[in-house]
Amino acid sequence: MPTAPTHEGLSTDSPGDDLPALVAVSDTALRSAVEEALSFARLRPVSSGSVPDAPLPVLAVVDTATVEAAGPDLRSWLLPGADGSGPPVILITTGELLDVEDMVRRGITDFVLSPLAGNELSYRAALIRAESLAVRRRREVNNLLRGKARVISAAVRATNDPHVMADAVVSGLGGVFGADHVALTTFPDERVPELLTSWSRPGTRAAIPAPDPGQAIEVAEMLWENGRVLAARDHWDPECDTHPILHPAPREAGLRTSVIVPLGHGDRPFGIIWLAGENTERTWTPTELSLIQHVSGNLAHGLVQGHLITAQRTVLARQRELDREKTDFVATINHELRTPLTSITGYLDLILDGSGGGISPEIAQMLEIVGRNASRLNHLIGDLLTISRSDAEEPRMDVEELILSELLDQVIASLTPAAASRNIGLTLQETDSAFRLDGDREQLERVFSNLVSNAVKFTPPGGSVNVEACRVPVTDGKAPMLRICVRDTGIGIPAEDLPRLFGRFFRASNATAAAIPGTGLGLAIVQDIVHQHGGTLTIDSAVGEGTCVEVLLPSG
Repeated sequence: MPTAPTHEGLSTDSPGDDLPALVAVSDTALRSAVEEALSFARLRPVSSGSVPDAPLPVLAVVDTATVEAAGPDLRSWLLPGADGSGPPVILITTGELLDVEDMVRRGITDFVLSPLAGNELSYRAALIRAESLAVRRRREVNNLLRGKARVISAAVRATNDPHVMADAVVSGLGGVFGADHVALTTFPDERVPELLTSWSRPGTRAAIPAPDPGQAIEVAEMLWENGRVLAARDHWDPECDTHPILHPAPREAGLRTSVIVPLGHGDRPFGIIWLAGENTERTWTPTELSLIQHVSGNLAHGLVQGHLITAQRTVLARQRELDREKTDFVATINHELRTPLTSITGYLDLILDGSGGGISPEIAQMLEIVGRNASRLNHLIGDLLTISRSDAEEPRMDVEELILSELLDQVIASLTPAAASRNIGLTLQETDSAFRLDGDREQLERVFSNLVSNAVKFTPPGGSVNVEACRVPVTDGKAPMLRICVRDTGIGIPAEDLPRLFGRFFRASNATAAAIPGTGLGLAIVQDIVHQHGGTLTIDSAVGEGTCVEVLLPSG
């Protein structure tokens, strides 16, 4: 009877490791001997197809009759669900061997002569078992490392703070990969902040030496270009130090083994991560090196993105600060200019009324010019204050039901004298008194006063300005709207200026050339008010022919 193999290395696994071995032997006596030999090798004999969905066996033992029955595709015949892959196959033969190439094609990896003698089959099966266990355990260790590496990457993705990312990576890599020291260094680069972060396992004595900056950049560029890492198994063995950065400084610092990976993004690196151990030499496995590179890649991406986000937040914070300063400035202007302006216009009215004594017509004319310019300045201050409130998202609306015809009548009445003084015909088409809308009377009056006054201002003497309103037919379930058009026969607007017309302080090029006064704020304010009322504003114009401004507002 064969004895169980006891050679060192063949039984280092735990007794609980239960691995199956497939037995496909037709002769009953031979099958019994094979199963006994496999049992001594601590393998559990199973028959082909005996346990559906069971784990794949680590070994298959077949005889010549099975090989002949299976045909050329032995593994698929033995294990139909294995997609052609499978375990090593040992052939039990009486001495008649197949052609070697034919054996390889069928997946036969070894053979044993029958009748079985001694423990030959047991030893071969035990070796295969030990190898299978080693592979399984390496896979388990690698899966565990991958899981822990994912935790580090998740910590990187959970923050935009580069210092928090760096701390998470150096401590995480040290703990997961059993390093004694981890150091992270970034070079001066506009894509990331400069970092110098390190971690050491408690109780260790050495430290990673600070590399020469030029040498560190050279190593990072070399590794980044080739997609490699730099690993030293043993700093006490000079043949392992494949780059000057690894010799002699790490050995003199008390280190025994090292790995250096580059940090980078795009076409060039911007730093390195250095892992080191103190006491023993170490061969870093391909899986470990690959996972360290993967974590480094996630860190590099996180640093770039975090730096961009931090820069954007800094810009936004500065923009908010500037907005607050602008609001304070406008408030100051409003107070400091309006107060004296009110006094100026008040005294002008008193003088023109004769309260201070009689004045000549010439002086009265000059004072009226002063009054008009004071009024223009007062309107400009009002425009600035309106823009400031709009930026601060503080729309102040006193909504009420309005009759559109009354609103337009007031606007036309207030601007008729100005139009008549320039021989411009200003007309309002008859408007249905049933046209109603919900809105802020003062703001909507400002909208139409601005549009009509612009039409009068940009229309040469002898021209005309016409205002008309109508209800837009309801289509596709949309809410009913009122359309108000202000049409003039003025100088028109160049086509290239139309897209920029609603920008603040922008004025059409022909208006500037003709020295027609204005601030360029009116249309920007009008558009804001129309949008606050849920409407739209469009302009159609042709140079030398005139302009049509269309306002659409929800009907009440």
